[in-house]
Amino acid sequence: MLITMAWRNIWRNARRSIITMTAMAAGVAGIVSLYSYREAANEMIIRDVTSGLLGHLQVHGLGYQEAPGIATVVKNPVQVEAALNGALPGAKTERRVIGAGLAGSGDRSAPVMVLGLEPGTTSMYKLDTGKEPTAKGDVLIGRELAADLKVGMGGELVLVSQGADGSVANDRYTVAGTFTSSSAELDATAVVMPLAEAQSFFALGEGVHQVVVRLPTDREDVSPEANALRAALDLKTLEALSWSEMLPQMKASMDQKRKNARVMDFVIFLIVGLGVFNAMTMSVFERTHELGVLASLGTRPRRILGMVLFEALWQAAIAFAVGVLIASAIMCGIGTADLSTMMKGDVMGVRMPSHIELSIFPAALKGAAITAFLTAVAGALLPAFRAARLKPVEALRHT
Repeated sequence: MLITMAWRNIWRNARRSIITMTAMAAGVAGIVSLYSYREAANEMIIRDVTSGLLGHLQVHGLGYQEAPGIATVVKNPVQVEAALNGALPGAKTERRVIGAGLAGSGDRSAPVMVLGLEPGTTSMYKLDTGKEPTAKGDVLIGRELAADLKVGMGGELVLVSQGADGSVANDRYTVAGTFTSSSAELDATAVVMPLAEAQSFFALGEGVHQVVVRLPTDREDVSPEANALRAALDLKTLEALSWSEMLPQMKASMDQKRKNARVMDFVIFLIVGLGVFNAMTMSVFERTHELGVLASLGTRPRRILGMVLFEALWQAAIAFAVGVLIASAIMCGIGTADLSTMMKGDVMGVRMPSHIELSIFPAALKGAAITAFLTAVAGALLPAFRAARLKPVEALRHT
């Protein structure tokens, strides 16, 4: 009965109710749209990070993350992978060697990052031209680096660096092809060769610099898996880090944007809440005589309180539904956000997405629903208490 009466009451002054619900619907649409856009961008960045250079987790020689050195290696990668597979069933691993060097072709040279990768295990790049470097002496180079050195498929590349034993590492290689990756920095500096070739070039023996772990999950927080991996390793000689620990600035940036969004939600909550408060105050004032009649007929104060609150909740429910429809129309109407003119290059080592597929995130609906209903209750609470505390005699005198 209270719900039915509340529904009828909100349409007794339809104009005021529509204005109030329009403001709430606009707030809901804004919260859902902005949240969904932000999380879609974050999701794409994390997907690029975890499928590209970093992976979800990495195992290094102790101290490598803080001060990478050519001689700081995982000496027994086979044992590490066995422990990893036991701790994280379903995870995929990839061994890597990483070292700095100088590459030359003809009369041109450039500083490069030499990557030794296991053939067929990586997804961090896509071939532009040529083929994978499977033959001895074959390498791939980034597309931008190839343009800088003016060398193409079949060209000769000379690499010079320092070995882990202190010797000078140098050799001649044939460019088997070029690639693009999720990092503009890699495209401009990377030389990729088979893992065994890189281990020989840097005189590492069986050692590797990184054991990269990719998990069968899309979750942002992989700290439980990182803790499980650490428990399975010898932390006296090794370290295990999650992607967020290797890119703390990026993680902090994402968290800060979420905090800023909560501030915006509060501003919306405050503005719309004041509108609800004003509308419900006027509604209660106009119906003082009617509420006095209800009280004199024996209606308990808590039922009057409930009726006024249900009026606000009805408006919140309608506004939420309309707001979600507006946000869905915006997301579907845009479809794909083109950021190619706004975001170019890398930010903290990760290429920013040029296109974002927009859709409504379920978590956005939850946040918008909580905000809408809390706004309605907060705005209507004081007018509802006033209505419940009306004295029948005084209320009946009101005209």
